[in-house]
Amino acid sequence: LGHTNPRTVVEMATHNSVTGMRIDLSTQPPKCDHCILGKQVKNSPPKVRAGAKADRKLGIIFADLMEESVVSASGKKFVLNLVDDHTSFMWSIPLPTK
Repeated sequence: LGHTNPRTVVEMATHNSVTGMRIDLSTQPPKCDHCILGKQVKNSPPKVRAGAKADRKLGIIFADLMEESVVSASGKKFVLNLVDDHTSFMWSIPLPTK
């Protein structure tokens, strides 16, 4: 579930908020690996591209094959997405199999 922030524990001890609480204020509490991991954030992908775009239509095509969770009425389970690097035009092509 979690635990109290060490700063809160120190404040409780210094202000005698809790009876019978023994704490050594001269030492630092150990680092909590779970707290450290929980505070990490994932870096966003860079917004700026690291290289030149294609200089002509269809010069570079990016492809991504996705599996859909539901089969379409026409029996298609996969989608091939294509993106033209020069124009950013996108095609999505439904496919029955890989």
